[in-house]
Amino acid sequence: MKIGIDSIAFATSGYFLSLETLAKYRNVDFAKYCAGIGQMKMSIFPPNEDVVTVAVEAARKAISGIEDKNNVDMLIFATESSFDLSKSAGIYVHHFLKLKENCRVFDLKQACYSATAALRLAKSYVRENPDSKVLVIGSDVVKYSPRTSGEPTQGGAAVAFVVAKDPRILEIEPWAGIHTTDIMDFWRPSHLEEALFDGKLSAQNYLKSMHISVARYLEKSNIAISDVNHVCFHAPFCKMAQKANSQLFRLKSIGETLIYNSVIGNSCSASLYICFVSLLDHIKDDLTGKRIGFFSYGSGSVAEFFSGIVTKNYRQMLDTQNNQKMLTDRVEISFQEYESLGNRENLDFHSYKNVGEVAMFGINNHQRMYKVRKTY
Repeated sequence: MKIGIDSIAFATSGYFLSLETLAKYRNVDFAKYCAGIGQMKMSIFPPNEDVVTVAVEAARKAISGIEDKNNVDMLIFATESSFDLSKSAGIYVHHFLKLKENCRVFDLKQACYSATAALRLAKSYVRENPDSKVLVIGSDVVKYSPRTSGEPTQGGAAVAFVVAKDPRILEIEPWAGIHTTDIMDFWRPSHLEEALFDGKLSAQNYLKSMHISVARYLEKSNIAISDVNHVCFHAPFCKMAQKANSQLFRLKSIGETLIYNSVIGNSCSASLYICFVSLLDHIKDDLTGKRIGFFSYGSGSVAEFFSGIVTKNYRQMLDTQNNQKMLTDRVEISFQEYESLGNRENLDFHSYKNVGEVAMFGINNHQRMYKVRKTY
């Protein structure tokens, strides 16, 4: 049975900060950002946007591509940005999408790897329940302390994809190379809003894990590295993916995979799959029958390299024009507003637009309150 990604969509906030602006106020040469880490802009989340609101928008678009949303029997929400240690963020999405009650909903966490873990669970579930579909969401917002090396890599977005039999975009192949090791390269203590990291250690372990994972994949699959036509890498910043590619594939270009991430910033669990959407939207060649490699990395750490074959009808499932319009329609904010949003004090939930139809409008008794601006 062929199982894989049947539809896919992403969403990010309606605001961004140009890294040229950040460089000016941080007294840094802009080339350090655009050439040094491969980033141009970063998505900025106003108080009325969070991992739930962008997840609802991405998921709404993803399930619009299937005939009957009542076939969605499971919703897996992958994130490392959850605001509740008990209730799944996926429950909110389930509610706003009006999915059936007979639907399993839960969150998964393992840094940026979690959406790939969700994909694996979804594939196994569909194999046992061929008429079912699984909605997988990866949604994260990344924040670092001001004036740290991580600051220009901030960002956030959500990706949503439906896993089903006879997929119309990508058939997931059965082989994977996996590498897990205990390392403190990135961590988010529950009492802190910003992430902590050891950037040098993380980059070293990313590359080490990639080489081990790819070697195990090749050994299991008996596929030559030359048989992998294109590769998508987890991109905490675009230069990291480019460096990985130069060590692994050398002559293959990954420029099309990084176009969206270069103006969104790090979106953790969503990052790898936004690279995939970017490839589909920007490459001119017909990808039908091509093998796409995926390297997923989550600090801490778990890594996986796997592959999929693009199906013949994939172009019918693309939403390239709207994807690009969503990014070009974003509002640029000033450095002063960026700093005020970072302070998270006395924020006005009502003066900012939101990209989708669900917005957060406040917090009462430690409960986040959302509203639908119009019905679907």
